[in-house]
Amino acid sequence: MLNKKGVIVADANLTLLTGDDWAPWFEQAINEATDSIHLSIYMISDHWRSPEVGQLNLVKTLALAARRGLNCRIIIDQQKVLNRRIRFNTQAALKLQAAGWKIRVMPANKTLHEKVMLIDKHTTIIGSHNISKASAVSNYDSSLAIDSEQLALKIYRQFWERWRVATPFTGDVWQMS
Repeated sequence: MLNKKGVIVADANLTLLTGDDWAPWFEQAINEATDSIHLSIYMISDHWRSPEVGQLNLVKTLALAARRGLNCRIIIDQQKVLNRRIRFNTQAALKLQAAGWKIRVMPANKTLHEKVMLIDKHTTIIGSHNISKASAVSNYDSSLAIDSEQLALKIYRQFWERWRVATPFTGDVWQMS
């Protein structure tokens, strides 16, 4: 077995998340969190609700986690323009910030393309899902939920490395021009 500065986790509990099971699983995991949520993600969209997966609204669910008193932090990628008029991340970040999330933005010279979430420092979700309608409905995305304190510790350290590089989010940095 090859191990180059990686983590070999012998007795982890793994859950493969694809298709329609990802969003409901994600919502339940957030609702069951008791201490903290650390999220490092390329795209988080506030307008993704879809009849195909019920009336889930993951931004609202994330906001409620902070309002329950959890330690919630998110690192997001710089602004992106879709269809020349809609900036993603901005509306969701403003709502999460209002709910108590601490938010940082990756500098413009770097792209934060990862999709990683750490719940209560023991469950790590790594995969291709953004928090977006496309990830919940039309994309072929896969993520792996890993229940392992050993892996979570490594991901926690990685999160803080990125947090130090990122800059504080202020809503005015992304005003539409």
